Amino acid sequence: MMEEVFKEEDFYRDDGGPTESFSYCHYIFYTGENTEYGPDYDQFAIVINSEYPYIRLTKKRGNSHIPCGGSLQPTTGGWFASLAESERDEHCPKIAWGFAAVFLANLRYDDGQKDYVELKDRNVVIKEYYSKYLKIYLDRHNGLKYSKITLVQKELDFLAEHETLIRVLWEKCTPLQKYSQLFEYASEAESDYESFLHRRNSEIERERDGNDNSKSISNRTIIQNGERSVYIENNTGNVTIK
Repeated sequence: MMEEVFKEEDFYRDDGGPTESFSYCHYIFYTGENTEYGPDYDQFAIVINSEYPYIRLTKKRGNSHIPCGGSLQPTTGGWFASLAESERDEHCPKIAWGFAAVFLANLRYDDGQKDYVELKDRNVVIKEYYSKYLKIYLDRHNGLKYSKITLVQKELDFLAEHETLIRVLWEKCTPLQKYSQLFEYASEAESDYESFLHRRNSEIERERDGNDNSKSISNRTIIQNGERSVYIENNTGNVTIK
């Protein structure tokens, strides 16, 4: 069963709930002095129960791993849930939103290559992300007042809305610039996602136009009389004699 999701601004509002659900990324930024691996580190955690996921920077300081000891969720009565939003962001800043956040969560660090490696093919991640939000849109537009709108047109409407939103989410990702290499990789991935949206938009428009042409041919009443045929174009009212 899919976990209930919330808008970003709704977390911790009601007596510390609902709390964020974390999935920790597969790499850690070590900050120990003069050593590759130190006792303190920063780590990314993607908030998976947000309608549009975002990443918080979590930290280990001595024996304490904030905000919740490496658990999947802070407790509603705990210290992190009791903080003001600005205080939570001070302790565990938000780093990335939307597709960039999902992309960063799909990385691991390879010590041999000294580089990041994608856990799942990027094209698969792109299509899964797109399909998830298209389904949400269609589920929200399946009432009777939408019954005369074709699925093709609904997807075009979704694309217009989605492209604007993902651009806004990416523009919020400026805090990620602190991690210059990851910011560069995320920027490339974001560009790939936007290119996918543009291609998909062109494909759907061609499909719509193709369907319109098919309808113009099929919506005919044909009256045959010997060698002559009368074509009555139902959608235009024109009469053609051949």
